[in-house]
Amino acid sequence: MLSRRRLLNGLAAGSALGLGGVAALPAARAASSALFGASKLRNIHVILEESFWDPAPLTAAGVDQSPVDPRFLRLWAQSDYTRALSPAFAGQTANAEFEILTGFPLDRASVKFEEGFNDHIPALPHLLREIGYRTVASHPNSPGFWNRQVAYQKIGFETFWSLNDFTQDDMAGPFLSDKSLHAQVGEKLAASDDGRPVLDYVVTFYGHWAYDASAFRPAVIQTKSHVDEVGAYVNTMHYKSREMMDALAHIQAADPDAIVVLFGDHLPILGPMFKGYVESGFLAPTFGEFTPQMYARSTATPLVVIDGQKGPLKLGNMPMYRLGRVILDLIAYDRPSMLDLALPPSQSLKDTVLRPLPGVVVSYRPDGLDEARVCRPDQPVAEDAEVVAWLKDVKLIEADIFDGRKYALKLLSA
Repeated sequence: MLSRRRLLNGLAAGSALGLGGVAALPAARAASSALFGASKLRNIHVILEESFWDPAPLTAAGVDQSPVDPRFLRLWAQSDYTRALSPAFAGQTANAEFEILTGFPLDRASVKFEEGFNDHIPALPHLLREIGYRTVASHPNSPGFWNRQVAYQKIGFETFWSLNDFTQDDMAGPFLSDKSLHAQVGEKLAASDDGRPVLDYVVTFYGHWAYDASAFRPAVIQTKSHVDEVGAYVNTMHYKSREMMDALAHIQAADPDAIVVLFGDHLPILGPMFKGYVESGFLAPTFGEFTPQMYARSTATPLVVIDGQKGPLKLGNMPMYRLGRVILDLIAYDRPSMLDLALPPSQSLKDTVLRPLPGVVVSYRPDGLDEARVCRPDQPVAEDAEVVAWLKDVKLIEADIFDGRKYALKLLSA
């Protein structure tokens, strides 16, 4: 049972923190601020690209080169192929959102936004709003889907533009194109500009299964795959990546100092029992048959974090629950926050990247996917003890903040 004494004793001892307890957080923040050298509040554009992934590993598709826009591939190469590590696979976009915006990992298939949680959560939008940002979320779907309308308000977004706020003028099946979405968001931001810096948080819709074509986006790439979704997905990435890069070019031309984050929320659905992946040997037919490397691959999507005119950061393997903290570092945010509370638990794990998933925790090296190992918290071995303890502590703090009495937040502000 969660108790105030149990929570505060653990926090005071630093059991869930990699910085020696809450008292160390201000110094750690100051160090990260000095590292990034931010001097002013800059506009922040976070663009979550639905099912965005480079399908080059799908060798059975017989595609000679990646369908992804070469401009993105060059940008991604400048980051040393930084990867976002998602809690989701082929769905549950809102769980990826939860992690980025709150700083806490999820290891469940259910969607946290739908489960409900406390009001007034000092997540990334809330923190930015407190220091003078305008916080705007955009997603051209029903506002109630995944309970976003409620969840966004609880974590600090002051504006949410959803389905009825966008003209449905350029469609691929039921989905508004990224080209139209990015253009309309830009127009809305300009029309409502009030002089504050902006957190422009965009969740795209185009790229969602079943990867519909349209008269404006006909198939231009033929594949040899026996799985229908593979050909449709490859062609969708051809168009989607170009529309994304056109939007980036527009942002950078207007505001070269802006922070821009581009990433995929999860890998795509490619047939039942992962058939589109299985035919290329990329994944096994079921999670139970996954090797550690398959688990590692199944979470990893392209990520580019652009630090204004300095260009892309080299972040290696970046769990989505740590991405919000990177954004705070880039604006030299020097206050302790809830986005610090899921850091690696000890010095011995400082070079380990932890990605909780349903039933497992995948441990990565800072770069690459080949040396991953898998811990099963319900069947731990001796070498998993620190990882299991970290997950237990983090879930305790998460329960306190989102569903309990927020003792951890009171300690942070003490």
